[in-house]
Amino acid sequence: MNNKIMKIVGIVIVNLITMIRLIGSFILPFIYYKYGASITSCFIIILFLTDYVDGFLARAWKVSTFWGCMMDAISDKVLNIIAFIILGLEHNIMFAPLIIEISILYTCYSTYRYGGNVKSTNIGKTKTFIVDIIVIVCFVLMALPTLKLNNIVINYLIKYTSQFIYVFGLAILVLVLIALFDYIKINKLARKNPKCMDIKYEKKNKKTFKTVMTQFFDTDYYLKHKDESIMKQLYFQ
Repeated sequence: MNNKIMKIVGIVIVNLITMIRLIGSFILPFIYYKYGASITSCFIIILFLTDYVDGFLARAWKVSTFWGCMMDAISDKVLNIIAFIILGLEHNIMFAPLIIEISILYTCYSTYRYGGNVKSTNIGKTKTFIVDIIVIVCFVLMALPTLKLNNIVINYLIKYTSQFIYVFGLAILVLVLIALFDYIKINKLARKNPKCMDIKYEKKNKKTFKTVMTQFFDTDYYLKHKDESIMKQLYFQ
């Protein structure tokens, strides 16, 4: 098998893992209401792990693409939003970070529309890692009563689950607020930066769908333009 075929196989595998996370996110509510928190906690751990697996494989195999980065960001946000909705229905404190997470999504979209770079910052990556762990812990706490274990520690955790999740909800709220302010700062810079593209819907400047898709799945093209905005890749310069 030559390098070109190996690269194609790598791109397919990495993007398939990302799509599993995206599709799994939409399935998550049905699993929760059919099987409860215990099965959901196992399922959500797998979904969160795919976020690190696809990124690791993309870097290790050198098959990063604009499409992969875009779908990775979308699937992360969808998973977090759906997880917050499920948790919020049981513990209302989680609706607060849900609103902020949606605000982050809108801010990223605004930055993208102004031609800014919407890649995750170090603050965003740190927030994502910590929030992922906290969300998993919250689902595990909700699953404890189903285990029916007569243990003093387990009983203590079950008794104060609501209080623990309330504290975790506040912690998540602080983290997503910090991330939101970071993305707002990036958004303001994009709006003022003369290098950011002034998007004009002129057919003569817009790339064809075929050209965009070819470049979005091209690893060499990604390496050359990865520090540019995704919006910029839709138009001829």
